[in-house]
Amino acid sequence: MSALERPILPASRWSALWPGRCAHCDARSSQPLCDDCLHEDLPLRPRCPRCAVAVAHDGQVCGQCLLHPPRWAGALALGDYRFPNDQFILRMKFGAEPALGRWFGDLLGARWVQGDMPLPDHILPIPLSRERLLERGFNPAWEMARRIAATLNRPGNAYALQRLRHSAAQSSLPLHARSRNIRGAYACDTRWDGQTLLLVDDVMTSGATLHEATRVLLRQGAAAVWVAIALRTPRDSAP
Repeated sequence: MSALERPILPASRWSALWPGRCAHCDARSSQPLCDDCLHEDLPLRPRCPRCAVAVAHDGQVCGQCLLHPPRWAGALALGDYRFPNDQFILRMKFGAEPALGRWFGDLLGARWVQGDMPLPDHILPIPLSRERLLERGFNPAWEMARRIAATLNRPGNAYALQRLRHSAAQSSLPLHARSRNIRGAYACDTRWDGQTLLLVDDVMTSGATLHEATRVLLRQGAAAVWVAIALRTPRDSAP
């Protein structure tokens, strides 16, 4: 039985966090999605190994990555950022449900192992600004990252990568403005000489946030940066 064919968390660990019903079909479930909906709504499907956008064939690099390769070495996503799965992200970020971040992290950790991805030396979340952290009360990316770290038995660090300034939410901006909005927003004092890092975030749309964070980490000596995200915005639906 594969990691995706068995429950990611024992029922006893989710029973206190979830009302016992699948969010999509209302069947009895000890997780946010029952096994049937998990395989239907977050299926294993071919994705570009560089940016995780859906493609036609396994191993196929999308046209955009062929023309403009990202700074990071590769990316993994659970599914597309579209209805109904986008509701989990909205509830996690704006409905104060950090348990959903931990669920995404467990799923990502299982798929990372199943996909025979490289074992990172450290796992880092995309940080929030102080203002955003106070507003939400937690960092969704860290809830995900620490669960991936537990699955992979690797250290996670919530503070090595820092957000220097508060700015408009990336989701509120058109794609062409996102790189400028996030430029210079991150800093890192830690040296990562020769190490492989895994960056974790909830959603990738333009990739500007992850590009900027990767740039900072490579400048600090990282040998490679990989990316794990819960959901990937399809290019045909990006704003």
